[in-house]
Amino acid sequence: MDAVTPLFIFGMGRSGTTNAQRAVNAHPLVAMNGEISLSVLKQFLTLLDAADRAQGDTREAWLERKADYMFESFGFLSKGGRGKLHRRADARYMGHKTPRLESLFDEYETHFASAGLKPRYFYCARNPFDCWRSYKAMDWNRYEEVRGFLAHYVKSFERLDEIIARAPGRVGVLNLDELIARGDPAAFYREKLFEPLGLDMPERVVQRIEKLSADRSSAPRPAALDADDRRAIEDYPGIAEIHARMFAPFRR
Repeated sequence: MDAVTPLFIFGMGRSGTTNAQRAVNAHPLVAMNGEISLSVLKQFLTLLDAADRAQGDTREAWLERKADYMFESFGFLSKGGRGKLHRRADARYMGHKTPRLESLFDEYETHFASAGLKPRYFYCARNPFDCWRSYKAMDWNRYEEVRGFLAHYVKSFERLDEIIARAPGRVGVLNLDELIARGDPAAFYREKLFEPLGLDMPERVVQRIEKLSADRSSAPRPAALDADDRRAIEDYPGIAEIHARMFAPFRR
């Protein structure tokens, strides 16, 4: 397990985290689990904290196997189960995807550092208008109104800037607006995801990415935002700066 690098995909929900996880997981040297809910991860990290404190004289031995325990636990905690177990022996990257995982960055850094590992992170970004429009269409959406969503959205990007500064060279950004604007998903993921990880793109990976793109293109589109929601997004503090910096170059 020493050769394995932890890999995590995160960002606001409805920003392309699932597609990114499926794309990278098509590679034979990657064994990603699916989504783990944030609430479950918080409880798991509390358990890890307690395990660290309780080790005493056995702490050194515990730290030698701690990464194995974490990777194995991610499989059991994932909503979709343990994933591609046959890949574990050869995997160079293992981890999971969780929207808004940036809120647990400190905890992840601490626990993996204690096991001698430095995770790689990929943040999925999407403009606030389409992100909120997609959220509103979901049955599981818990935001009662747009301002609650925007508070988390702005905080998420603020946290991203902090993470990039604290983990230089270990954080990538997958901009869904850029992906759509470029119109070549395989080239986008090659440049933004696979090459930074030092991975090639076998034909099976390219085919998987093309299918993901085709499936997305044929999916029903959420209803357009009403004028009140658009105005609320435009006027919310911090949104204009994020939009200009991240998304304006790719908006038609």
